[in-house]
Order: sequence, then C-alpha cells, then structure tokens
Amino acid sequence: MIRNKTLSKTYKLFTLRTQESIRNGYRDYATPQGAKPFESIPGLSSLPIIGPLHHFIPVIGSFGKEDLFDVVGVLHKRFGPIVKMEGVLARANMVFLFEPEHIDQVYRAQEVNPLRPGFETLEYFREVIKKGSLDGIYGLMTAQGEKWRDFRTKVNPALLKIKLVKVYAPALDEIAHDIVERIKKIKDETTYLETNFVNEINKWSLESVAFVALGSRMGCITDELTEDHPARKLMQCGKDIIETAFSIEFLPNPWKYISTPGYRKIMRTYETQWEISRQYIDAARKRIEQRGHDIPEEDKSIVEKLLAIDERVAILMGNEMLMAGIDTVAFTATNMLYQLAVNPEKQQKLREEIRSDVPHKRYMRACLKEALRLWHVVPSNLRRTDRDHVVGGYHIPPGVDVVAPNEYLSKLEKYYPRGKEYIPERWLVDKTDPLYYGNAPPMITLPFGFGIRSCIGRRIAEIEIELFMKRMIDTFEISWEGPPIKVVNKLTNAFVPPYNFRFKMAK
Repeated sequence: MIRNKTLSKTYKLFTLRTQESIRNGYRDYATPQGAKPFESIPGLSSLPIIGPLHHFIPVIGSFGKEDLFDVVGVLHKRFGPIVKMEGVLARANMVFLFEPEHIDQVYRAQEVNPLRPGFETLEYFREVIKKGSLDGIYGLMTAQGEKWRDFRTKVNPALLKIKLVKVYAPALDEIAHDIVERIKKIKDETTYLETNFVNEINKWSLESVAFVALGSRMGCITDELTEDHPARKLMQCGKDIIETAFSIEFLPNPWKYISTPGYRKIMRTYETQWEISRQYIDAARKRIEQRGHDIPEEDKSIVEKLLAIDERVAILMGNEMLMAGIDTVAFTATNMLYQLAVNPEKQQKLREEIRSDVPHKRYMRACLKEALRLWHVVPSNLRRTDRDHVVGGYHIPPGVDVVAPNEYLSKLEKYYPRGKEYIPERWLVDKTDPLYYGNAPPMITLPFGFGIRSCIGRRIAEIEIELFMKRMIDTFEISWEGPPIKVVNKLTNAFVPPYNFRFKMAK
C-alpha cells in the first residue's frame, strides 16, 4: 500500500526521533567513567523489531495476557531496583526505577527540561493535519521544551491564578445534584447499573469538565442522549482515543508508513473532538460579546481568560481538558465510591463529617488521597532523558524513558504500613503514628505527576469530585455486592464491569 500525500508527512515529523530511538537502542554508548554500561542493566531479553513483546504472548510468553503495569512487581523481584526494557518498533528504551532516591535524582535533574512523550498520533494530527489552524500554538499534551513552556505560561494565569471555588462551585454542585437525582431514579435497576454505571458517571464528569472547559452545560445527564448528541460523541471519543492509541502506538502497527484502519479511526476521532470543542468555544465567545460589559477579573471563567489570550489557545486548552478530564475524573470518583462501599465504617465517618458544621472537610480530602494512593489514574510517571545520568552505578544515556511505577510502590509495606488497605486516617494522624503518610518518601505517591509538568487541572478535578462525593454520601448508603472490582490498564487505569454497587437512601 502506498502512503497517501498527507500521511507521507509523517516521515518528516518522526524520522529524526525514530532514528534517534534506534541509535539509542543499538549503539555502544560512551559510558561515563566508573559507571556500568547501559547494556548491562538487567531486564527482559529482546528480539529485533518487536523488543520484549514475545514475553507477553499468551502460552509462550512468561507473562501471558498480563499487561505491562501488572507485571512491574515481577520485574522488581526478578531483576532488582533498576530494570531495562528495550523499545518496541523503534520507540525509546525504558528503564524502571524502584528506589525513590533514584527517581528523585533523575526527575529533579530533568526539571530543567522535563520531557514527557505523549501520543505521537495526536502530535501528528496537530502538527500536520491542523497545521494551518494551529501554526505557532502548541498544547500541553504534545509539546516539549520551549514550545511546552510557552503554552503553559499562556494558560497558567487562567487555570491557576483564579478563585476556582468561587467561580465554579455553584454550577458544579448543581451538576452533582443532577447526577444524584438521576441515580435516585435508576438505583433499583441493578442489571442496568452493573453494566452501565461507568456511563452514568462519565455523563457527570463530562458535564462538569465541559462546563469548565467550554463555558456551558451540555445537558447530558439524561437517558435520552441521541447518537448524534455532542455529549455522546465526546464520551465515545474519549474511549476510542485511549483504546486506539494503545493498539497502534504501543503494539506493532505500521501507521507511520501506511494508512491503517487504526490510523484512520483515531484521526477521525481527533477531528470530531476538535470540531465540537471549536463550536462550543465559538458559542462562549459570542455570549461574552453579547454580555456587553466587563466583569471583575477574579469572576471571569477559564474560557473567558483564555479567549482574551488567543481563540486558538482557548480551543486547544478546551480540547485537552475534554481529552484528559472525562474518564480520569470518572475513574477517580468510582474508585473512591468503591473504597467507601467496601469500607462502610469509613463511609459513615465521612457522612458524619459532611453533615457536620466543620468548615474544612479534612476527612473528605483524606478519603480522596487514600483512594488515589491505591489506584492512580496513570499508574506510572515518565520522563525522557535529555542528558547522561549515572543511577545506582549504571549509565542511563539521553533518549531513554525513565519510568517511576508509583502505584506499585505506593502499596509496598516498606513505605505504607498496611499498604494495600484503605485507611484515610494515615493522612490525618500525628507524625509519631506509624501510619503517618509522611514516613513515605515524597517520590513514592504521585497521582497528579511531578514538578512543573504535574496535572494543571488538579484543583478543578478535586473540586468536581469533592462536590460529587458530598452529594452522594449524604444521599445514599452505598454498598458493594460481589467479588472485588477489577482494574485493567491501557495507558490509563479503567474498571471492568460488573459494577456491583447498591444504593439505599441514607438516614
């Protein structure tokens, strides 16, 4: 199959990166004096082109159907504190670090230029397909170096220097009220909820993030969403992006050279999400213009602040918030609901705090932190090196993806006593208590990332979840009937049905 004209531009975009990755994978490195060579780092054996993938093939592989992040514990026990995994199809080599001081050493050194590779398909869509629309504007998800810093500098004042609670809490609380009313109506439809609970929570998270990112409600908390409703399309986009990106970017796929079905699907998905974002941002701009008067800076929404910078910045940031803020927030909220459902004494303690006159809901925040400790949305953090490092006596050269398996580390007994148990109190007890969270090194638990590339939407997500949980726990006694919930990882964590929640009106 011959590459089409547009797709052939992929060569120009990726060829230097690919060649560098190949060189990093097969050249002899100039090892710093006294360090062990990169090639000597222990890890899984590799084959040409497919790297270590044969270890994950059912029947013949040592890991069968398990995915990468399910086996980090095995890698740790088998190979020790530093583990190498060679890249697949010229993707960068990876090194897993299991000691917090090693993670700290590399990540802090990389803060000068924190490289965190994203989806190459999204990068291609923006830099080739949308070049005419975005020339000179780069997003947080794909840009690196100065381009990333330039965009982050543009959007920081809008997303970080704003009284988020004052501006958004009333509307987000109304959305939380609406989803609780929805669950009241369907709470006894257990068969439906066992399969579709995640879809209902996705409606809430989409309604919330869309209000913040696009400036208006979408009206998706209903059972009457048509297939062509923008909300239905956006929820499907979120699902398709993760699944398709995983299959064509992290498994063997020649999308860079020929127009594969997966490539065509993900480009259509990016285009759909982009057009919906553009339409809503355009509507927000018109509403602001029709208002006819200015308002105090602290009362302006994120959308209004971004539009004042550049409409392309507003569209791109809104697009990224939709891409990153639906499934992730829904997963975290479901995670917290599950932990409270299987720990009813913690749920009751939270309910009592919610109903009290205490202004600062510290136990609510502790419950959220503990849920995120057990299940990060993204179970590992990553940095691509741009310089030489000597870690644990081994040389790690430029161009290597250094992985911090934070979710795995957060469950180890050496860092958190009773580490696999849900104990929100560990975030509240005195420093003298063995459970005290501060006994764990700060690089162990990083659910929102690290440093200047940590999640820019963290505070917004926390507000959404806290308002939602306040409504849910005050309204329902939530239980779980059945075996423990299952989690799978395809770049991000996701729950697998059935969702055996049961909802009873709380007293």
